[in-house]
Amino acid sequence: MPDQATPSTPSITPPSPLGLLEPLLMTLYDGVTASNGFQDFLAAFARTFNVAAMSLFIQHRETHEMKGLWLHGITPEWAERYALNYVQDDMLAQHVMGAPIGHFYASNLDVPQPELIPQTSFYREWVVPQGFASGAGAVILREGAWFTQSFLLRAAGQPPYTREELARLDALVPHLQRALQMRERFAALQASRDVLAGGLDVLAMPTILFDEHSRVAHMNRRAVQLLADGKVLRLEARHLVAVDGDASRRLNFEISNAIRVSRGEMIALNEVVLVPRSGKMPLMLMVAPVRLGGGQGHGAALMFAFDPQAAPGLTTGRIRKLFGLTETEAALAVALCSGKTLDDVARERSVAPSTVKTHLKHVFSKTGANRQTELVSLLLASPAYFLADGGQAEQ
Repeated sequence: MPDQATPSTPSITPPSPLGLLEPLLMTLYDGVTASNGFQDFLAAFARTFNVAAMSLFIQHRETHEMKGLWLHGITPEWAERYALNYVQDDMLAQHVMGAPIGHFYASNLDVPQPELIPQTSFYREWVVPQGFASGAGAVILREGAWFTQSFLLRAAGQPPYTREELARLDALVPHLQRALQMRERFAALQASRDVLAGGLDVLAMPTILFDEHSRVAHMNRRAVQLLADGKVLRLEARHLVAVDGDASRRLNFEISNAIRVSRGEMIALNEVVLVPRSGKMPLMLMVAPVRLGGGQGHGAALMFAFDPQAAPGLTTGRIRKLFGLTETEAALAVALCSGKTLDDVARERSVAPSTVKTHLKHVFSKTGANRQTELVSLLLASPAYFLADGGQAEQ
């Protein structure tokens, strides 16, 4: 009697890690075109992987300047403290930037000498007060010294990370990379079509438009001139940095905050960043949120640079047309805005001071100003100051 065949045991293929995460991946790719970007994805990710907080941000490897992209579970105040005070003390972040990109690493598994972590001020003053206990992080994309990173933080009551979990996280990295790159390309196309970028060249002050990733999308001619010598500000792989390290960290943090506000997040903005200059008054940078694409597009920010020691960009032609002044009266108004006195103007024109005072009375009558300080304030707040003259705009 022939041997009875032994029934074969059907092979069981374990489910793919990504097969269990299809809803999460759908949320991720929805973020490519969503007005709030990947904010919903971060919230869904936190629920799926049982984490208390998640972040996506850009960091410079040497200077540790940070630009927050999306945050979940971390308040703006704690995010600011991390960016300005504690990022250099984060042992996990330093390990991640020195390890191969595209893989997640855990503080409880991969950081050399993890027993030293509780001794850092970052752990005592930032991690513990928020109730966090362990973290995992990865470099998702790299552009020169700028690293796009993701960090996941677990609370004290949540379990530490395991190798199996890190493997599941690693399977998500290619999708994170693809989604971030798709959104960036989409935003670049949108910015190139937007009339805002082309309109910046009519402004007299240096003005820079930043895309959602805090990269420079457009600079007007005055901004190009400002960055030409690199003594105060410079471009590094399309990122704006200040020579002064503290000012650069503050500037990049404020730019990223303005971009988050432009996507609808409620964050208090400092708006003005002072950049020190040797032998001069600080350069004043004002950062403001702006939304491209008629409210359906990506976040963005504008930065305006004011030099307190530079002569105002006023032209007699615009002053004359705005206020109905004669050429002589307009020239007097511009001279006063440049810091000259009535006596200075009288000497330059070889006329009596009384003649200049008469012209000033006519200027007061036509502009509605009563004092020189009021006149200067009026002119510096007018379109004549904020618009570049035609000759310069065509250079």
